[in-house]
Amino acid sequence: MKSILLSLLIVGFGWSAGDPAGFHYWSASELKGFSQSLGPKAVGGTPAIQQLINFGNYSFMMAMRKGTGQSELHETQADIMMVESGEATLLYGGEMVGGKTSGPNEVRGTGISGGLERKVAAGDIITIPVKTPHMMKIDPGKEILYMTIKVTQ
Repeated sequence: MKSILLSLLIVGFGWSAGDPAGFHYWSASELKGFSQSLGPKAVGGTPAIQQLINFGNYSFMMAMRKGTGQSELHETQADIMMVESGEATLLYGGEMVGGKTSGPNEVRGTGISGGLERKVAAGDIITIPVKTPHMMKIDPGKEILYMTIKVTQ
């Protein structure tokens, strides 16, 4: 009997040896906590960003915006955004205005011409394809906290 219990105990420890490579879990309370940690760092149209984890062809980051930012376009990455709290107007598509290369495969501009608008709020999920101009317009006194998953194509 003791040997059976000992065997079960050893097997049990083997099963709980840890999460597999590439696994990560963020709790709802942890995600909400980014509002407090990033909030003071977001100023005007400049977002506060915290890189969470990078798995090579995809990465996770949290962002807080308290003002309208620049338009942007990613030449090799799609964005998947999940709004945690707050609200904004997402402007996407059309043509980037004043676009200039800001880094490898990244273009930033002053706006978007001929794009579409969509109100986004907590609980919404958005996908932005590669090479699609996009930007968040934030009304005065409002803010938005969201997670972005960047997927390299």
